[in-house]
Amino acid sequence: MGTPRKFTPFDAPPLGPGIDPTKYIGKKPNKVIPVPNEYRRQTLAREGQILVNELRIGANCHVELDWDYNKIIKFEVYGTGADVERGVSQINRWISRAHTKSKDSSAWAKIPAYDFDDWYYDRIENIQDERKLLFKGPMPLEGHPDAPTYSVILNWPQMFSDDNLYPRDVFGNKLERLDTLRMQDKVWFVPSQDRISANWKITIAGHGQTHVELAMDHLVAHLNQVRSETSGLGHTCNVLLDFEEGINIKLQRTDDWWPNHTDPVVPRLLPSPLMNAPGTFRHSEAGLPSVYLSTVQTAIKVVLERVRGRKGSYDFAVRLGLIAIKAKHVSEDKIGQTFDKNIFLKDIDRKIELDFKRWLANDDVGYRILRRFMSRDDVFEPTRSGGYFGFLPKTLTETRPTFRGTWVFRDPNSIISVTHAAPRHAGRPVPMSPSPAARESTASPTVSSFVVEIDWSEDEEDLYEKGSPRYYKLEAEASGVKRNLDVNLLELGESRGWHFALESKIAVLERVVPPVLVGFAQRVKMKPNYDPRSTENFAQWEATPTIKQHLLTGRLDSVYSFGVKGTDYKAELTAMWYPGNQPVNFHSGASCHPPSQNKPVWGLFVRHLDWATHLAELECLPIGSRANWEDTISTFFPEDEELSLGALRLEDKGATNLPVSGLDILTRKLLKLSEVVSSVTNEGGVAV
Repeated sequence: MGTPRKFTPFDAPPLGPGIDPTKYIGKKPNKVIPVPNEYRRQTLAREGQILVNELRIGANCHVELDWDYNKIIKFEVYGTGADVERGVSQINRWISRAHTKSKDSSAWAKIPAYDFDDWYYDRIENIQDERKLLFKGPMPLEGHPDAPTYSVILNWPQMFSDDNLYPRDVFGNKLERLDTLRMQDKVWFVPSQDRISANWKITIAGHGQTHVELAMDHLVAHLNQVRSETSGLGHTCNVLLDFEEGINIKLQRTDDWWPNHTDPVVPRLLPSPLMNAPGTFRHSEAGLPSVYLSTVQTAIKVVLERVRGRKGSYDFAVRLGLIAIKAKHVSEDKIGQTFDKNIFLKDIDRKIELDFKRWLANDDVGYRILRRFMSRDDVFEPTRSGGYFGFLPKTLTETRPTFRGTWVFRDPNSIISVTHAAPRHAGRPVPMSPSPAARESTASPTVSSFVVEIDWSEDEEDLYEKGSPRYYKLEAEASGVKRNLDVNLLELGESRGWHFALESKIAVLERVVPPVLVGFAQRVKMKPNYDPRSTENFAQWEATPTIKQHLLTGRLDSVYSFGVKGTDYKAELTAMWYPGNQPVNFHSGASCHPPSQNKPVWGLFVRHLDWATHLAELECLPIGSRANWEDTISTFFPEDEELSLGALRLEDKGATNLPVSGLDILTRKLLKLSEVVSSVTNEGGVAV
């Protein structure tokens, strides 16, 4: 037998296997990729045809080109999910390189040198892919060469049946949401219903007992994850730390220095001569009451167990920030009114939503907090800026910041151009406008967003080095990262609180990111000779027309890291530059300017050195699997007997065997950090 024929763009057959362009006539493309203005160039028709053939062969998808004066301005891609993704990757690569070459040189197709090893491994990969696709189709009958040799039956959980949820409701009409698991474990899933009892079951069949039993475990774990997602056990948990220090809550207006005033009303607990003095709760040797610790621990554990089987890129932090009431729940005319604190606490647990801002203080107060942190060697110790890596200062005063830039862009490929009316002359009648019903029935397109993150850290020569950009994608129509946790320790006497934040987004590879965003990330750089002590932002970039059009918002961070003495926690005092003071409509067509604050605002974040390591398991989590955390609470909040005893100062009281949870250790340290922050101003807190 001779070697199989491998076509090139020169001699490709008119139609690829399974591709019939006529069936796409009049249909909406699966993906539309516009070419940014700055990436367009004169292109010969021959080059366009070669590109179409390459996509047909390499990605098994059909592509239509949209031309404008010998320039390709748009690609319309037709095909299935995986094929479209490969096609988008190849198109992005062509766009990113096209404007750097002349039209004549690009019009010549390139023939790669023949390499038998490359052909062999490509052939093996194709055979394996074709083999996996077998399990997406119908299960072969007995006697067929590919018929399964082993099968088991999984009875449908009664909990789903009680809620009228059946296999096709959870996984799709053909169980297509299990396709990844089918090809991963090489099994078939066949739903069926008992004629007598009407109970549903799923038959799992494959070649060999090992594959089938592994798929069984993965499917059970996946069902448990679905049940956890739909159970709705997560809830808001608010604990008022200064409950004994006031009676009434007064609504006040935000200060002018806030980066935005989307939520203009803040709550504040008024001091009372009948109650404890403000700040008394920070000096309690008993720490948080056990009932509060138990409530907080339960709420955190429920959420961590829920995300344990959910793939994504997660960030866990406890941040101290100012509090505002969501504008949809209270209007500005309520400012100045007072409410009983008990009524207020019931409302925020049921119908009023609080927004915990990332900022804590303006620039002047923030720098005073920074100097106070550097002088408190009884609370802090030097730590590496990058966790276990990076520069380790000898003293607290030598702590230098690291820098991070975060930009959110509207997906350039999600924009649908507005159809303009044809030019009119005096004799042409005015076209009839669509009826209101027709306008209402027109569904607006879903818009997704990309997030670009870049870090600058110190190298061996004490110079700042730019790290590799990281790219993420937000869910369609999401206004930001997904918030999975809402546990709060309130200090309403100073209109602030500790917010336990577990945020997630979807990490994506650079090859699927639009080239205009990749080019933006490559061109971002730190300002030459930038002084870390400066109040000006540190980054600069080229604001091309496409970048201006799609940039939604951004933030620049200057992070000072301090180790919390005696623990593996670190406190990150962060200066943040936000966009201008005007609120941004996340999905509006208006462009958003780069961070333009003259001075930063400051916030405080607390993280454990191992949190990022534990959550990294979720970035590449296969379907039906769970992160390998033995015990969730002890993993994220480790206990330390020596530290616990030292924190309680119980050595002289004969209570050396008193058990203290890891969460109690953290909350005691949070109260200590709150005390340091409150010692900066004369009134004992940051004025609101």
